[in-house]
Amino acid sequence: MFSSPTQRANRRKFLVFSGTFLILAAIGLLYSYSRPAIYLASTRVQINPGAVQVEAAVSTGGTQGANVPRSLLNELQVLTSRPLVKAVLEKMSGAQRDTASRLGADPVAALQTGLQATVAEGTNVVEVSSRGPDAALAAMLVNELVVAYTGQLNDAYAKTSGSSLTQINDEVTQLTQKVQTQRRQMEDFRLRHNIVSFEREENEALGRIKGQTEALNKAQEKLAIAEGKLRAMAESAAGGRPMAAPVRPNATLDNLEQRASQAREELSELSRAYTSAYLAMDPHARAVRNRLAELERQVANQRQSSGQVARSDQSSALADARDEVNAARDTVARMAQQAAGNRGALQQFAAHFNDFRIMRDELAPLEALLRDATQRKARQEAGEAARRPSVRVVEPAFIPREPWQPQYTRDAAIVLGGAFLLALLVMWVVELFNRVDAPPTWIVSQPSPHPPPYPGNPNYGLGYESGQDNVAALAHRKPLAVEYDGRMSMLPSAIHSRELLQEELAGILTNATPPVLLFTHLLLRGVSPEEAVALRGSDVNTEVRTLHIASGQESDDARTTARDIPLDSALHEVIVNTFKITPAGDAQPLLGDANAKPLALNDLTTELLYAAHDAGVDQPVEVTPDALRHTFAAFLARQGIRMADLARAVGKMSTAQAAIYSAMAPAGKRLGLEQVERLMSAVRPTA
Repeated sequence: MFSSPTQRANRRKFLVFSGTFLILAAIGLLYSYSRPAIYLASTRVQINPGAVQVEAAVSTGGTQGANVPRSLLNELQVLTSRPLVKAVLEKMSGAQRDTASRLGADPVAALQTGLQATVAEGTNVVEVSSRGPDAALAAMLVNELVVAYTGQLNDAYAKTSGSSLTQINDEVTQLTQKVQTQRRQMEDFRLRHNIVSFEREENEALGRIKGQTEALNKAQEKLAIAEGKLRAMAESAAGGRPMAAPVRPNATLDNLEQRASQAREELSELSRAYTSAYLAMDPHARAVRNRLAELERQVANQRQSSGQVARSDQSSALADARDEVNAARDTVARMAQQAAGNRGALQQFAAHFNDFRIMRDELAPLEALLRDATQRKARQEAGEAARRPSVRVVEPAFIPREPWQPQYTRDAAIVLGGAFLLALLVMWVVELFNRVDAPPTWIVSQPSPHPPPYPGNPNYGLGYESGQDNVAALAHRKPLAVEYDGRMSMLPSAIHSRELLQEELAGILTNATPPVLLFTHLLLRGVSPEEAVALRGSDVNTEVRTLHIASGQESDDARTTARDIPLDSALHEVIVNTFKITPAGDAQPLLGDANAKPLALNDLTTELLYAAHDAGVDQPVEVTPDALRHTFAAFLARQGIRMADLARAVGKMSTAQAAIYSAMAPAGKRLGLEQVERLMSAVRPTA
């Protein structure tokens, strides 16, 4: 029984998804639950190591918290050290030791790898944890580890409490001698080379050289200013321009100008307060005007006398400028000679100063060691009770009931979720490579109880007459879905029939009666239903192996086209089996009854529906003669046949039909009728 493409695609999706999901889920769950369980046991202890430092090997396990006292960090290393773990292992009972021996060739290293010690921030509480495949062994290990560590800490305190003070006194004495010796050497070196301090500016030699350098720079600056001034005065004298002589202060002129300014202000105030006629008669105003005029005359005379004095001083100013330049040059030369003489002394002092700083840097670490030793000595002398270590168990370790890792339930959920997503991905990839773009559907009404009798009617060719009960029985069916690939710019006026699958055609041919079998073979070679009914035995030419289709009138607006189609072996065999003999020149119809009369087209259509139904074709009511002929035409069109050659194979087509088949053609070069395959796989002869 045949299924639709959608059903086959859904079945393929289900098989791909379910198969992938089951395989991935089985592998993931098998891996997840095959991992051994790891148990975690932990204890918390409060440690006060005091002043005792226990030597231990470097631990491969354990972590150190931040901002923890250094002594407590050392104890974290001791807690997870190999000697302590080995001591605990040696104290175990026989059964526990056998369990530990199954951890590997080196059980001590295996136990040490699972150990971890962390400190609570801001406290001296340490959490010691152990991870391993045996829950009882993990709990016993951390508890016994604390006991062994306590005993080792007390033993170390007992051994070191008597000799520790003597050792630190000797250390302080040796460091004090070294520091004093280094300080004496530095003092002798400082006095010998006249080094005042570590600041370079405070030393006499460097200060003197620095002062000479600054004085030389100032003298050179004065020389440059004097030379520029002399050059400007000389150029002015040579060009006949007045020289910019030094301006000498004139107290008389300044006094006169100040008094004149006061008189102007007083006169301005009087003019703002009184009219000009009143001021002309007022004796005080006339006195102010007369005083202002006299002052302006005296200012003019004083300025004239000052200009004459300035011209007489130009020559003397030029001479003074030359003397100033010569003096500046002598000063620069003398100071440069002094700086050159002190350069060697400067280099020698710099070398001694660097040696003095090196000696100071060597003294700093010794002083730091001395301060540290002195502080330790003071702490140790503070009291014997403060140095006594203590270990208090805050919370002992208990045998865990549930494994710490792996979390089987969580991991199983992750595996199932991942298998589900991967199965969806695989299904999508498979569908991506097996996807066939389904054309859109057009909805066509099912036949009504009273169809109009014309070929364009959707029920035409079904074999039902108006008023028949079987037509009314089909009226309850849903509308038919007719496929179209959508490549045309607009819908054609006539909707083409259904295109059948090759397996559906094979099923119809298998279940068809001999007349319907021949009728189906003719339709699948491009013969129209009317042309097939009109064929006679004389149309079969066995010599050239052709079947002649005569021209005729199909309907009021359609005519058949005369043409010859190849008589292949499969069609020839069906004709022979139908007539039991090879027709040759016989006027008997190919599709005739026992009385040699042509079968009715409606009868053939009805029997074709029976064959489709018996073959299990989906929607057998859609299997019509036009649908078979359309399937053949679409088979040729999808190979890229030329439209003219398609008309030679299936007869004359309407504009709408030609547009539909043109839209089915693939891109590329068009092929002739002789270049395409004319037989579908369903009608090819079997070997």
